[in-house]
Amino acid sequence: MNLQDIYRLPLEQRAIGPILRLRAEIDGARNYLTTPHATFTFAQANQLSRAVARGLAARGIGRGDRVAMMLPNCAEFVWVWYGCSLLGATMVPVNNTYVGEMFDYVLRDSGARGLVVHVDHQEAIATLSAQTREQLEWIVVVGDAPRSAPSVADGLQPFDQLLLHQGSDPEVRCDHRDIQCIMYTSGTTGPSKGVIMPNGHFFASAMVFLRALGLTAEDILFTPLPLFHGLASRLGVLPCLMVGAQVSIAPRFSASQFWEQVCQANATVAHTIFSLPPMLKAQPVSPWETKHRLRAMYNSNYDPEFEERFKVRVVEAYGLTETGLTIYSDWPLRKPGSCGQVDQDWEARIVGEDGQELPPGESGELTMRPRLPWIMMRGYLNKPAATLESIHDLWFHTGDYASRDADGFIYFSGRKKERIRRRGENISAWDIEKIVGNHPDIAECAALGHPSPVGEDDVRLVVVPAPGAHIDPRTLMQWLESALPQMMVPRYIELLDQLPRTPSNKVEKYLLISKGLSATAWDREKEGYRLKGERSRKAPSATSLPAKP
Repeated sequence: MNLQDIYRLPLEQRAIGPILRLRAEIDGARNYLTTPHATFTFAQANQLSRAVARGLAARGIGRGDRVAMMLPNCAEFVWVWYGCSLLGATMVPVNNTYVGEMFDYVLRDSGARGLVVHVDHQEAIATLSAQTREQLEWIVVVGDAPRSAPSVADGLQPFDQLLLHQGSDPEVRCDHRDIQCIMYTSGTTGPSKGVIMPNGHFFASAMVFLRALGLTAEDILFTPLPLFHGLASRLGVLPCLMVGAQVSIAPRFSASQFWEQVCQANATVAHTIFSLPPMLKAQPVSPWETKHRLRAMYNSNYDPEFEERFKVRVVEAYGLTETGLTIYSDWPLRKPGSCGQVDQDWEARIVGEDGQELPPGESGELTMRPRLPWIMMRGYLNKPAATLESIHDLWFHTGDYASRDADGFIYFSGRKKERIRRRGENISAWDIEKIVGNHPDIAECAALGHPSPVGEDDVRLVVVPAPGAHIDPRTLMQWLESALPQMMVPRYIELLDQLPRTPSNKVEKYLLISKGLSATAWDREKEGYRLKGERSRKAPSATSLPAKP
């Protein structure tokens, strides 16, 4: 394997084992992974991953078997992930907030034979059904000795017992077709689905990330995002392994501590998601925010105000769990407002409701398909109907609206499922949120459709004030009226202390929808607030009315 070609790794070389071994041989003494508790070299990463693989093999895990992981951001997450990959087994990362039915569902649906869980989340085991508990052949606990009730702790093993440092090399020959991961969607709009992700898929995304950031061995990547989410793992830990870069992992995102953490990590690249920059902008000025070495933050919208204040470039690209990262610009190129161009390994079309391709400049659903085998999901686990629904007419339907310019640059314009239909017009919630997020007194917001008494939707805007800010709905409405097209101006304004979020910081809009309007929501129609267009529209006089037949 020629590591110089790592940005375009051939399909048959897309497996973790050989890269992990070569990186340990070439850069063994260099630092690879840093957590708040320890720093590990590439050599140590290789040794610990193989020790875990031996322990998994001793517990009967082999090619095709599934191992569930309910772990916070910790080094053990990486060693178990890599240990599974060395055996051709499949990791199943579990959202570490799950308990009861959701936790039970993921374990049952995935068919996991074993579970690695952190002691802080160990109590969730007691919420599993007897059937699922019986399905698990073993449970390993990371952290201090098991501390739950004896009936739950019975049979649990400490992580040290999983580490078999002696023995032959456990690695088996794997390639792009081996299933590396079953990753469950966050379920923000419906039930979680297990996305079957082969090695070819994982590495395709990692390589696009490398090209979009121009990542090299001299970089240090800082991520505060959860490892069970794809951004921190396949677009963080893995690409750093591929090029010999260092990755620094924080336990979680903190808007107030972010810049200090970046400086302490000495990071040159940092992770973000679209909802985080507004939260950072809402923070008071800190001396840390310009002392950093960051050259880029990935992934968020182009924001000149953010870049000017924090002295860092924002990189935008496009990807889904199902397809991986597919649209980007080669570093350092970009076109402001665009998420980039379609990668050479993919085809894309933007289609209308009739499925026909639309011309440049028109917005429609983004559909995609790969030019290479095994670089997108193999389907949704145990859900053939959902798989067929997403892949039809020989194209994967992303459920996202976008447009394309004459040069082939793609412009994202919102989720299809989040479109608001008002008075015959399709409104993008994403467009509203992007504009409203610029208000200095707003930390974050969510735009939703709310059933209208006259049919279709009215626009509902949920707002979180910036720290120390006071928002008067009527005053805010005046600003919204000047900033938004009239069809996008909300009828309802609702103030909340925070938006419901998944651990990966995605807004759980379905929870806002299911709870409905709060009793304190401000309704401009009930408050007698009329928009300018409505105020200038005079009622017809009796003489101007059409004569009765």
